[in-house]
Amino acid sequence: MQKMLQFICVVSFVILACRASSEEELPERCYQPAEDPRCRANGRRYFFDEDTNACKLFRGCWGQDEGYYDEDDCKRYCEVNTK
Repeated sequence: MQKMLQFICVVSFVILACRASSEEELPERCYQPAEDPRCRANGRRYFFDEDTNACKLFRGCWGQDEGYYDEDDCKRYCEVNTK
């Protein structure tokens, strides 16, 4: 009975460890920030779209460290854990 309990504990730990490592957070840069209603620019950046699990082009005003200029960079950093 004690060996069975130890086995169940080990299996539970392994499952939890695997699950935690597969659900890594994406970099903050992947997510599109809230739109600024004062924005009049037509900047182009790629952001990760959680609805489609893909990088998409958005237009608007972005900070220097927000989004990606290149779709391939967005895919490299943001789509890596979605497959």
